[in-house]
Amino acid sequence: MKISSLQPRQRGAVLIIASIVITAIMLTITVSMVLTTFENNSAVKSFTSSLQTFYTAQSGVEAALSYLRRDPSVASFNTLTIRDSISATQIVASQGSCLLDPQCQYTPGTGWWSEYFNYSKNDPDMENNALSGATPSPLLHYWYDDAYKKFERIDANIDFGADWYPFDGTAWENKEGNAHDYHFGTHWRAKVTAVSSAQYSYILSSDDDSWVMANDIIVVNNSGIHANFIKTGTIYLSQGSNIVDIYFADRHTADSGFNFHFNDATLIITPWPEVCDDQSQCLTILEANATSTRATRKVQYTCNQLLANCQWKELTPGS
Repeated sequence: MKISSLQPRQRGAVLIIASIVITAIMLTITVSMVLTTFENNSAVKSFTSSLQTFYTAQSGVEAALSYLRRDPSVASFNTLTIRDSISATQIVASQGSCLLDPQCQYTPGTGWWSEYFNYSKNDPDMENNALSGATPSPLLHYWYDDAYKKFERIDANIDFGADWYPFDGTAWENKEGNAHDYHFGTHWRAKVTAVSSAQYSYILSSDDDSWVMANDIIVVNNSGIHANFIKTGTIYLSQGSNIVDIYFADRHTADSGFNFHFNDATLIITPWPEVCDDQSQCLTILEANATSTRATRKVQYTCNQLLANCQWKELTPGS
């Protein structure tokens, strides 16, 4: 039926009904769009809140680790609030409640763990061969490879003076026609505990090469083939545990000597071989649970006993 065939009053009624239907359809579409926009906006807010809550949890753990590194005796931490997210961090397992590997149970303050290496005068870099000058790192050389390692021991101190030849009179002695067993190397390592973060003075003298590393950073370089040479200065140590490595090499048949010490009796020097850095029996585990009005996120950090090499993972809420 065509509208044009209807009577005027009938055509008016049909047009009004059509207008109402079209208006209803348009209103439905508009309401639907408004609801969709509202739902999308709500989803965006939930996602943003969840992301912020996650980073609040991470920040809570990092703040707790910072406190622990300054004072290992801390057992509880303040809550951390970032906007509407609140993070509470707790220690699940601490270094005080675990057992060290037996080979790492050294008495604090008993000195330096050391390993001794012996070379032939015919080895590369010995005598007047290449690399007679200074080099940036002991780790660039083959001198401290296990192939040259002869023995380990604990040195209560490492002030040996001049004319020091540790292989003379031992089962590994090889003088090669010389008056002493020259051409040897040493690596000392210790956990140095400081009562506060500060610059600590030292005295180092060596004939020939020597380096000092604090927490894997070279802080003293006294390398090269040279007569006994003295260096003094300061080394920054943070409060708590610091790993100090010292390397030495005698590479020439004209004397040998080594001395090193810190000028601060408050420093506690404990033997600490590399194997002790990561003890699975001795971990510090912290968990942070962050909540907001829209989200809950939970983060766990597992660190070694030096509160380093931390690995993190997110836990499902409530786990």
